[in-house]
Amino acid sequence: MGIKVSEIKYGFTLAEVLITLVIIGVIAAMTIPTLINKTQKQEYVSKLKKSYSAFAQATNKIIADEGTPPNWVTSPENVYNMYKKYLVVAKDCNTESGCISSSGVYQQLQGGSNDYDTNKYRKLVLSDGTIVIFEHESWVSSNCNINQAGSKNICSYFNVDINGAKKPNTVGRDLFLFVIKEDGLYPAGCDTGNCPSWAGLDCACKVLRESAMNY
Repeated sequence: MGIKVSEIKYGFTLAEVLITLVIIGVIAAMTIPTLINKTQKQEYVSKLKKSYSAFAQATNKIIADEGTPPNWVTSPENVYNMYKKYLVVAKDCNTESGCISSSGVYQQLQGGSNDYDTNKYRKLVLSDGTIVIFEHESWVSSNCNINQAGSKNICSYFNVDINGAKKPNTVGRDLFLFVIKEDGLYPAGCDTGNCPSWAGLDCACKVLRESAMNY
């Protein structure tokens, strides 16, 4: 008795299954890191927006109570004390260690690094984990006459780590610079276009304008 064609069962050979799995593995290896990187960047963008909004509001409150920055950007300590009053602080390290990751070192986008865990910088950790690093004497001017890398008429800076001690601890990824000018707070880089050059320090404005981390 012969076998009907309809009764014949077809299946994949072991070799075909293995080849298919290899192809799937190669595609996954090529696409998953890209997807993860894109997702992480979008997370940084969202956190930067939230952080800048909070600090802009705090700056506006300071100005409403104390006047424009030339009235209170008189020393690194005074800038730090002003913001401390208007932020929800979980940990205050002042010039001591303990607020930044164990090394205190942040990598730069184009090589090199910055060490912020020194007594030159005053540091705060906010209730949401954000780390604030206030600049030292060289970058505080009540005359708002600091000019740096194309930026002009700056009163002072401060650095914000938008995801706290978590990695990557990289300038322009999770560490951004905010600029205090005579009329308020700005994300660094709005008047320079230096991102991603200048170590990534001027990337905050580019990210906020584009709602993306296109570098």
